[in-house]
Amino acid sequence: MHLLSTMIHKIRYFETKTLSEGVYLQDVVNEFLSEKGENIIAVMPVMGDSLLVHYKE
Repeated sequence: MHLLSTMIHKIRYFETKTLSEGVYLQDVVNEFLSEKGENIIAVMPVMGDSLLVHYKE
């Protein structure tokens, strides 16, 4: 019997407005990227202070 492992494409939205004072967007995104590792598909800027991260789970 073969088990199918399906990876689901997900998108995570990050924006500076939701961060506490003194917390930087790049630090939050870098931490997320290190958690997801090889499952990251793309990181795309949106407007001036936000990013979309495409990844698989």
